[in-house]
Amino acid sequence: MPEQADCLEKYGIDRKIRVWYADPPWMTAQTGKRGAVRHYDLMTVERIKAMGPLIQELSDENATLLLWVTNAALPEGIEVLRAWGFEYKSHAAWDKYYMGLGSYFRSSHETLLHGVRGKAPWDFHGQRSTLLLPRTEHSRKPDEMIPLIERILPEGPYAELFARRRPNSRSDWLIWSNEVDSDFTLPGFPVPSDAKFRAGNAAADRGPGDA
Repeated sequence: MPEQADCLEKYGIDRKIRVWYADPPWMTAQTGKRGAVRHYDLMTVERIKAMGPLIQELSDENATLLLWVTNAALPEGIEVLRAWGFEYKSHAAWDKYYMGLGSYFRSSHETLLHGVRGKAPWDFHGQRSTLLLPRTEHSRKPDEMIPLIERILPEGPYAELFARRRPNSRSDWLIWSNEVDSDFTLPGFPVPSDAKFRAGNAAADRGPGDA
């Protein structure tokens, strides 16, 4: 569809996303001596919500969002899900097999919110909501999540936001990240790899006959 391609050209992609997988760097309750601020840059919930118009423009009319949220940021996670144009449907909990921090319950799990846009499919109904997967280094999500997502939602394109590494998959995955070379750009949310998109857009604007 030429109109769709023109709409998406500024982002550096040529098709809309059916499955979003995101692990935002939540600032909520993460700025203490033992918080995530020691490991990477954080974002306020308002800044994360501000990505909504871009995510909506890039989303297929029938799309799924799988959004990781810390326990302290659970209410904000629902806000972000809605700001990005998705309706909350369900959630899963990753059992991390260890006792973490917490002023009340000691955190030993992380929550994955599931939201939909339009009539997004869910093709595998045998997946339990408790994810018994091994824990690795700080904030890194289990590698097993990628095949799990592909089993539940076998039709891409897929896009991972705030990726820590490139998915080990032969499926149609795109990534956007401050840490790994990105496959597309989100205007207003700069990452190091944006330079290649600026160069590509400048070349396209000049045209093949321009000096």
